[in-house]
Amino acid sequence: MGILKLILLPVAVGVLIATVWNLLPEKEVIVEENNFYGSGKIRADNTEVKPFKVNVDQKVIDDLKHRLENARISHSVLEDSDDFFYGFNAKQLLKLRDYWLHKYDWRKQEAIINQFPQFTTEIEGLQVHFLRVQPPKSYKIVKPILVAHGWPGNVFEFYKLIPILTDPKKHGINSEFAFEVIAPSIPGYGWSEQPKKSGFSQLACARVFKKLMVRLGFDKFYLQGGDWGAIITSLLTRVYPEHVIALHLNMVPAMPGANFMGTFYDILGWLVPSTLSSKALQKNHNPFSKFGVMIVETGYMHLQATKPDTAGTSLNDSPIGLAAYIIEKFSTWTNTDYRALPDGGLNKRFTNDELLTIVMIYWTNGNIVSSQRFYREFFLDKRCENLGKKYVSTPTAHASGLNELYDRTPIEVSRYLFNITHYTEIDMGHFAALEAPKPVAASVFQFIKDLE
Repeated sequence: MGILKLILLPVAVGVLIATVWNLLPEKEVIVEENNFYGSGKIRADNTEVKPFKVNVDQKVIDDLKHRLENARISHSVLEDSDDFFYGFNAKQLLKLRDYWLHKYDWRKQEAIINQFPQFTTEIEGLQVHFLRVQPPKSYKIVKPILVAHGWPGNVFEFYKLIPILTDPKKHGINSEFAFEVIAPSIPGYGWSEQPKKSGFSQLACARVFKKLMVRLGFDKFYLQGGDWGAIITSLLTRVYPEHVIALHLNMVPAMPGANFMGTFYDILGWLVPSTLSSKALQKNHNPFSKFGVMIVETGYMHLQATKPDTAGTSLNDSPIGLAAYIIEKFSTWTNTDYRALPDGGLNKRFTNDELLTIVMIYWTNGNIVSSQRFYREFFLDKRCENLGKKYVSTPTAHASGLNELYDRTPIEVSRYLFNITHYTEIDMGHFAALEAPKPVAASVFQFIKDLE
């Protein structure tokens, strides 16, 4: 109990300081209309939209197999700790390597990705990759929606969600309208070009994504996001509200202390659970105990927010190291209870093919370092924090994952930062679109129907 108090005391003081700090008047945030993150001197963008297909050189695949065959997994599993509490279990890692070498078929996964129409276009000096998937012509009402991914994911996270959004009736959702889905790769992720200059923050990405939608002919559109995608879409909505019809989030970016009333209800919900409308959260809502888990589980964030190039160099050189680093998050962030299992519970919600494809997209593009730099840029660009205090009047939905590590925000708290018009709780963790595509899609459709 003494150790718990030592942890909670500075946390409570930190929340108090943050609350007082955020009571200060909002600083004026100036967002430039343009910037340039490409190579060399500033030049005009080539606005042409070009078709794109994934086609990884066989030499890259051969090199990968060579590295896997010679990977040094020499650490043994602790005799009294055969689980994921120390990180990725070595026994499970050996099994995963065997599967990767002998059963995993990248060309099959490549074909799955290429089933979706893909394109690239240059924005602010960078080639931006995106999926653009249209619904069948039988739908007379079509709504444009941009879906934004996070880390350590990529657009492959949406491969099960997109078909439902574009053809809901086929998947058992009664809707007279369907979505045209735009799923861009964040620059530095997937097949989007890595920023060549510093400063490419989530705010810069929000501007780039807004430009992408306008270039494609969508002056007004819907947004959906989780993880970085939630922050990017929230920033886009705050800065360019005239373009956003509605915002759907599976993670509400509301830091403790972001506003007084939100903090008040966060603590009140802990002391008097009946003040929370969520029956599920009434049982376990504790804004302080969550910090104990966060301290243990956010070491990666401190590395990536300070020295991403150092941390990422070894990951970029070792596929087995990259897999351990990334896939471990699909254990803990899906359900923290999975840490107690020898296999991390990885196949309870995901297949090995899905997990390895997420890793392969980082490996074949060599962009783990640039994806980690995104953390550094977030904490350097103070405008992101300042804009995070601004109330979002645009209609907003929250699909809350009951096993989500980062976000079990009660509506009583989030409503002081967002105009929450739709709230639902889903049995899922952090990787919502990949883990629970149909419930997430159903939440999106119900949210839009309720608005109409």
